[in-house]
Amino acid sequence: MHRFISRLTMCLALIAVFTLVGLSPASAGPPAVGNTIALSDGTVLPVYNVTGSTTVSAVGFRITDGTLTAYDQSGTSLWSVGTTGYGPYGGFDYDSDGWPDVYVVIQTPSGTNCGSQPWLNTTLYFFSGRTGASQTPLSPLADKCWTFDSTTYPTHQWTENGVLWGGSSNQIAVSPYYADTSWFLGFNGTSFTTDGALYYPSTSAYDNTYPNALPNTYGTGTKYITNSHVANGLITDVGGQNRLVAWTSGRVMQYAVGPLNSAQLVADRPYLTGGRTDIAGRNYGVVAVDPGNPDKVALIAGTSNYNLYKDRLSGTRSYDPWGGIERHVSIYSLGSNTVDDRFYSFAHDNDDGNKYVDRVSYPANPIVRTGGTSRIAYNVFAGDGHWYLHISDPGATTDRYSIKDLFLWDIADVDGDGTDDWLVSPTTGYFPNWQTTMYHWNEGTASLTNFRTDAGHIPYFKETFGRRTATSSDGYLTPALTQRVGGDPKLMMIDSSGAVSAR
Repeated sequence: MHRFISRLTMCLALIAVFTLVGLSPASAGPPAVGNTIALSDGTVLPVYNVTGSTTVSAVGFRITDGTLTAYDQSGTSLWSVGTTGYGPYGGFDYDSDGWPDVYVVIQTPSGTNCGSQPWLNTTLYFFSGRTGASQTPLSPLADKCWTFDSTTYPTHQWTENGVLWGGSSNQIAVSPYYADTSWFLGFNGTSFTTDGALYYPSTSAYDNTYPNALPNTYGTGTKYITNSHVANGLITDVGGQNRLVAWTSGRVMQYAVGPLNSAQLVADRPYLTGGRTDIAGRNYGVVAVDPGNPDKVALIAGTSNYNLYKDRLSGTRSYDPWGGIERHVSIYSLGSNTVDDRFYSFAHDNDDGNKYVDRVSYPANPIVRTGGTSRIAYNVFAGDGHWYLHISDPGATTDRYSIKDLFLWDIADVDGDGTDDWLVSPTTGYFPNWQTTMYHWNEGTASLTNFRTDAGHIPYFKETFGRRTATSSDGYLTPALTQRVGGDPKLMMIDSSGAVSAR
């Protein structure tokens, strides 16, 4: 039974003094901004908090015509450097100077092909967010070249999802897409340092090194799985210890951040969603630590809301037809090393006919704050041709609500009043309507209250950096975007003609 309470109230005036969660101004008084600014050419640029400056409160980055440029909160260029890479990605602070740092992915030809495609070497270049100084701590790696039946193709090794970070640590974890070994990197004030390494669960070194490793769920007789997928996770604090918590093929793991040793694998939890031994155990999606109970880490495996946003703009179902392939929701308990998993669908079932059957779509922030252990919220396009907004029980994958014909874009404190705002559109079939309704969640009554409706508009999205408590296998998140206009925070929105405005 769908239990849903909606109480229509008058739209309250937005609070004039605004500080977005995770985006506060520096102490000496540069002007506060939302999480975007408008450049002189009209570009909407995401920006990120700076704490290490008395004149710069936020910084944004973009690559145009082979040049990486940093801008301050007024849109003034701070530095520019040439690069052949794509991106940028980042948000971590590897040099601990109070400025977010970035990296780009560099691809160079090897001089030969893998099938009909160029066989490339890839690496990552890191840039100081404050100065633009570059570091190249990683050696280039050649693509993996695969042949399945009559198809031959390459996969790149260093990619946008090769860097994991988070928690209170400024160390980062770097991992190739198909890793044997991954590394922990620190910074000594001048250059990167190798602060440790780990064996990935893709070779016998994993089985032979770690007593806590467990047999994989495919019954192959090994603990590792050959060619395990890229790590999807983050660094987080567990009992005062920095740990890398990451999903890969058919499992989730906890490694202590530090030197390679037999005790660094703190916990290993092999599992297969739906008990399906006929699928690859993919765990792509958004990973988020519960702020109300950091023992709980959620994985919503599917496709980003950004993909439906792009489909809405084009009017076609085309941007991500496979939708993450294996769609499920997991809640991992760090302390007990247990997983609560809910399987939804496999896109290749029914002769590839399940691309849009029980398709899971996740917001940049799926956390529903309760004052304690949080709920999670996400969307499912069911086999009946309707979207359902799922709101879970606290710390679990079971539903409190499954609300038909509503699509949740994001949960964000848009007006800075300490209460999260839910950005929701009604749906007609697959496509969201050109309307955004904003709600507040009341945990005491377990209800949503409507307080604002914008007809003719949906939220405007751009790719942004991950956060210390949330990341995704895409290498980016797409949260609600805001700009300060005339002193007030405004939500960035777009209409059916493509016009973008702060409203």
